Amino acid sequence: MVDSKSDLSEVELVERAKMGDRKALSTIVLANEQLVYNTALRLVGNTEEAECVMQETFLKVFQALPKFKGESSLSTWIYRIATNFALMRLRDRKKDFNGFDDIELKVSKAAMESFNRSVGNNPHRAIENVELREQMEAAIKELPPKFKSVFVLKDIEGLSLKEIADLNDMSLPAVKSNLHRARLFLRNRLAEFAEREHLAV
Repeated sequence: MVDSKSDLSEVELVERAKMGDRKALSTIVLANEQLVYNTALRLVGNTEEAECVMQETFLKVFQALPKFKGESSLSTWIYRIATNFALMRLRDRKKDFNGFDDIELKVSKAAMESFNRSVGNNPHRAIENVELREQMEAAIKELPPKFKSVFVLKDIEGLSLKEIADLNDMSLPAVKSNLHRARLFLRNRLAEFAEREHLAV
């Protein structure tokens, strides 16, 4: 991704940055900082950590740029670095998630069946109501790191299962299992909310 104000191609921009051109380095940061921050925020869930990930990412970018061979676009390469730093922070979190294995028992069968008919397999794509979306974002923050990372990368960022497996150093079956459980947890949380709202009417 090249800044719209720059007349340089991405290849020229990278070559100048490799030679220490400060303007080229600045252009790379400006063109990619929002992508890095948004990616980090979705994964780590708070602004302070997202800013730390952004700083770590661009420090790594500047260090590793001489080795960048252009096999992918620059923005894709930077995105991968940001994702790895965010995932490392998620893995470092030591939290107790007791009860997560019992998520299927948290709402009534009727509420779940009704809500599943509404949202389908991917609950994130179906959220249009503002209040419901807020509930969704809150529920994503409750996910344990290993489930959160898979869900965000697949259903929000749109990565393939193979890419997610590589980024998380997981097997494909493990990725599929964690994605299923994350979606189930989120559908349950939203079904609970929908049921409460229905009863409150």
